Amino acid sequence: MKWIQGWDRQEEQVLPARVEDYVGAENPVRFVEVFAEGLDLRGLGFRFPKEDKAGRGRPGYRPADMLKLYLYGYVHGVRSSRRLERECRCNLEVMWLLGNLVPDFKTIADFRRDNAAAFKAVARRFTEVCRELDLFGRQLLAVDGTKLKAQNARDRNWSRDRLEKQLQLAQEKLAGYLAALDRADTQEDRVPEQVAGLQAKLARWQERQSQVEERLEKLSASGQEQLSETDPDSRGMKGAHGHLVGYNLQGVADAKHHLLAVLEVTNQPCDQGQLAPMAEAAKEVLGIKTAELLADGGYYKSQDIKHCQEIGLEPYVPEPGRKDGLYDQRDFTYDAQANVYRCPAGQQLRYRRTVEDKGTKRFNYDHPAACAGCALRSKCTKSTYRVVSRWEHAPCLEQMREKVAASPTKMALRKTLIEHPWGTIKHLLAGGFLVKGLQRVGAEVSLAHIAYNLKRALAVVGLSKLMAACQNGKVQPQVA
Repeated sequence: MKWIQGWDRQEEQVLPARVEDYVGAENPVRFVEVFAEGLDLRGLGFRFPKEDKAGRGRPGYRPADMLKLYLYGYVHGVRSSRRLERECRCNLEVMWLLGNLVPDFKTIADFRRDNAAAFKAVARRFTEVCRELDLFGRQLLAVDGTKLKAQNARDRNWSRDRLEKQLQLAQEKLAGYLAALDRADTQEDRVPEQVAGLQAKLARWQERQSQVEERLEKLSASGQEQLSETDPDSRGMKGAHGHLVGYNLQGVADAKHHLLAVLEVTNQPCDQGQLAPMAEAAKEVLGIKTAELLADGGYYKSQDIKHCQEIGLEPYVPEPGRKDGLYDQRDFTYDAQANVYRCPAGQQLRYRRTVEDKGTKRFNYDHPAACAGCALRSKCTKSTYRVVSRWEHAPCLEQMREKVAASPTKMALRKTLIEHPWGTIKHLLAGGFLVKGLQRVGAEVSLAHIAYNLKRALAVVGLSKLMAACQNGKVQPQVA
């Protein structure tokens, strides 16, 4: 039987004499070269090694070369410093990119650690290149979040409630073993081995109690709600596949080509409260005055919605679902002229009092007499009567509610805009983060941001237009 045969390893071959010949003109690695060489790395905040004027010691690697290595690695899903070192030895594209330099894994890892904040500035510069190529529509944006695992096991993360339960268990166990030892002391036929076993268990639980008390002290001193031992900045949170200890990624995707305008990381466990900062960041990065902003119900927060409307970004955020199956404020009709609410039973709830809390005012409406004999009370409230609270800026929410109800297709469109980027980002950051600490995790997020947008830009406009955008001065030349 005939087979396709490979080369004879002992036979001499005539191969291209230059590494340049192995990297074609349409190879995306050429853009990584042009982009990194065109950046003002000092201006972006990268740390440069100190130069010894006497020429002593071994010189360091150029930051531009190290940046190229990381950009190439994250585009191709290679994030580990040890794997990047291996690519320098066996990957012809990396050999071409770095001029056959082979930094060791410690040097590679230190560069990411020492320049964590600067990677975000590089992501911003690439976003500017995409803006110059008109890859952002800047009219319709989608906001969403996703959770990724940190370098911290679940059993190395504690909330105050969990620690207090552990302390209570330790105290109960200690009390039980102390009582058992007291009973053993009163017995004439006690077994020494049994007493020794009880004393050993007592010592273990005393040590465990001391550990729990120490963790509670650390938690109180930090002022945080959780304590993580391996990665102090990570937090326990609910992800798509259950509870994890990690970070919350927040992204803003543009509708035109699904590029990510903003990608940030936070250790806040929930999305509520993230809408306003993400809207402000997107407005600044894209240079827009007005746009529509889509988000799911997890972002619903009155103050954030009002803030977005004030800065020109019209939010579309559905209201959260009903609690306990009871009527909520949507079931009550407000009459602005009479300043009353009409309940589902047709009764009028009149203004009673103003409540001020954290700088905001709320106006309470009720009708206790009507609630006393109402047949719908069990569906409306668990108290003796229902109180409807109206926020002082409620017209902002009512305006958005009407727009959400009138635009069901836009809410369905949100998933198609943001889930596409999340799929690629999760693939690029498969297995969670490799580094510890919020700032260093931010470096990985910024590199994934560049990698995703670069893949999309190459698919939309191609390599030649991207290269031209950099070579025409849209990325500032390197400053030594």
